Amino acid sequence: MSTQSQRLPWIIAGAAGVGLFVAFAIWGGIPADVSAGAFWAQSAIFLLVICAFVIAFWHLLVRPLAPGLRQPQKQALTFRAREFLALILAFGGFATIVGGLWDEVWHRSYGIPFGEDLLWRPHLLIYFGFATFSACGFWALLYLNRHLRGNFQQRFRANTMVGLLIMNAAFLLYALPADPVWHLIFGEDITPWSVPHLILLISFVVTQLLALDLHVSTWKRHEWHVIFKLRLDDSLSLLILAAMQMLWLQLMLIDWDAAIIGLTVSPSDMYRPEWLLAANLTACVAFAGVVATRVTRCAGAATAAGLLALVSRLILIRLFDAEMLQVAAWLAALLPLIAIDIWAYYSSAIRKREPSWRGTAIAVIAAMVLNAPLMRSLYQLPNTDDLTYAAAIIATAGGMSWFANQLADAMLRQREATVSATSKRQSIKPIVSFGILAAFLAFIIIFIATASPPI
Repeated sequence: MSTQSQRLPWIIAGAAGVGLFVAFAIWGGIPADVSAGAFWAQSAIFLLVICAFVIAFWHLLVRPLAPGLRQPQKQALTFRAREFLALILAFGGFATIVGGLWDEVWHRSYGIPFGEDLLWRPHLLIYFGFATFSACGFWALLYLNRHLRGNFQQRFRANTMVGLLIMNAAFLLYALPADPVWHLIFGEDITPWSVPHLILLISFVVTQLLALDLHVSTWKRHEWHVIFKLRLDDSLSLLILAAMQMLWLQLMLIDWDAAIIGLTVSPSDMYRPEWLLAANLTACVAFAGVVATRVTRCAGAATAAGLLALVSRLILIRLFDAEMLQVAAWLAALLPLIAIDIWAYYSSAIRKREPSWRGTAIAVIAAMVLNAPLMRSLYQLPNTDDLTYAAAIIATAGGMSWFANQLADAMLRQREATVSATSKRQSIKPIVSFGILAAFLAFIIIFIATASPPI
């Protein structure tokens, strides 16, 4: 296969990414009291910064080394370091999830006092979650300077995971201030889909993927298995996968969830095509489902993660006494996740092959077609055009299945390289892992219990 033919899918993916950024900026709404030119200028700056990070990623990890530079020898982190980093990133993600749902409850209950909400307890919990991500990145930077040799390209490639942790922390240093800066320029968000919120969602998903990659790199390669043979190691993977689904669905479907009980989150005249509901749900389940089954090599992992996300949301709704929050999206996500697992089982157990992205896409499309009556009933969408609905799920299922499959392949290659470069296996004792979990949970519970309402 020629280099040009290999690059073409990624060029298409890049163009699609830019197109989606522009589209969601439009759907997110332009503040009425500012000029469209100022809005698009600021959005363009955000997009350029994202492109700069993409170029940096390509230069440091993909671009061929200059003549005379030797390819560095792989130097893997110890098993304990990888396990510890995965735990910190995963539990930081859980804190972010709890803070995000808590923040939605307070905003709906007490309004959105611009400026006053920056130091709300829910926001502080979200900041804590992102701070754990940044701390891991700064540790990785110290490790890179002390233990790796060569120029930056060689150091990043000697330990790809360390390099990715550094880049992720650097991206967070841009993404976190982006939201208050946006507020200072444009005032309150007119929808939850503001550009900084979408950037923070991307940051969160990337961080959880790093946690998953670190965690699975501590496993020995194993054959495909079913969820009924669940191992203790799989539990953290399911937590990470559930966290990704929870924040993704919360942010991207919040308008439709609010409409179920008659609330309006975005302005009533905001143009938000109804097919976007199906497209957003399809994108989330296709991405999370493919990553779940391929990376864990477990038929049933997608459904298990979806059920964990649903149960976790129900528990948090009960914890915050937030009956205004819905679980419709999490219920609607289960059928396509089950379809992904069925395809994974058929491919791995019967055909003895890795599940193809085309088969996954077909499974998701079929499930979403069967899902249509349920979604229309849950979200009261009687006027959705069938042809538009079908086109939305076909395009989204195909594109996201391909992208997630490519990402899963890259993560599996990274795992093999890491395992082969590891000389000793010295794992953290389970009691230590549960101790870290208990400490995080105790902190979150005390932090919530001691919070006072803002009014």
